[in-house]
Amino acid sequence: MDRLAEHFFTLGYKRASAKIYLSRIARFSQFAATRCGPMPIHQDVVDSYLSTFTTDSPRIGAVSALGHALRVAPERFIASVPSVDADPDNPLLASFSDYLRRVRGLEPKTREGVLLGGRRFLDWFRHHHPGQDLEALAAEHVLAAVEHRLSLSATSSSRTAATSHIRTFLRFLYWAGHHRQDLARVADALLAFGTFAAAPCMG
Repeated sequence: MDRLAEHFFTLGYKRASAKIYLSRIARFSQFAATRCGPMPIHQDVVDSYLSTFTTDSPRIGAVSALGHALRVAPERFIASVPSVDADPDNPLLASFSDYLRRVRGLEPKTREGVLLGGRRFLDWFRHHHPGQDLEALAAEHVLAAVEHRLSLSATSSSRTAATSHIRTFLRFLYWAGHHRQDLARVADALLAFGTFAAAPCMG
């Protein structure tokens, strides 16, 4: 754990954020110890652990933590963390993360939340418009995606955050040349008019 703590310190993680990652890695270590003891960790152990998560957010957090563990202690694994690299949107999300760090100057914990918002937007788009390129994104898609996210949010603050995360991702798409229009303006309008206040009525 000392090597991991130093790793997070070197990357500039705040103490609270590093503790969250260390806690996630510790939970996995306990799980792995019951499967393979002191032996190197096989792929089926990683897959079995990730399958215990039934929702996206904690699973993504676990994948991110395991990615750090794999980089710091590769000798402990006879495995990869396939969910990180198998996602075809991973290069785009990596670029988005770099944008959040270098251009927006966000701290790791804040960056993680915004990145998750971008991933959820992409997941919605891929599910509802399979096979379409991001260039096909239009204002009506943004409205539908925001409406979907707001329908899943229980509080005004979470609705505001969800809309803000989508806006940031859309602004990145325009900034990075992935889309010819700045569709973040659609999310700006929703925030300005307080559309999130009506979210509980949306289907």
